[in-house]
Amino acid sequence: MNGLRIPIKMAGRFMHENETKKIKTSIDDFIELIVFSAHGSFKADYYFGFVFQNTKFQNSDEGNHIEDLKINGISVNRNNYAYELKLAIEDYETRLKNVQVAIAYDPEKKRVSIDVSGWYEEDYVEKDYNKNITFYIW
Repeated sequence: MNGLRIPIKMAGRFMHENETKKIKTSIDDFIELIVFSAHGSFKADYYFGFVFQNTKFQNSDEGNHIEDLKINGISVNRNNYAYELKLAIEDYETRLKNVQVAIAYDPEKKRVSIDVSGWYEEDYVEKDYNKNITFYIW
């Protein structure tokens, strides 16, 4: 088995209904779950999810900051939400290695674009991973 689909279907043939044939599909689904889950939305682990979802209805200042973190940025710098998302992905999606995150925010359209990259192993071969997630805020 390479992974499970998200959301999981509760069915009599659980494995047959939920198995995905590709690891990338499973990683994509799980990263989307992390990105769109606010802290506290999963009762068993308060810190599961992306802290930005807890603040997305707050207004940003003139430097595109919310609660002392920049919206725009890359995961190399610690003072932005890209770094926070990178930590969440590294904690919860352990199949993805060398995680890098870049977040771009367009204040005119109120659009956030997240690029996640790294690599994963499938059938003993390292494969590149790239995913873009875009959503609107406020």
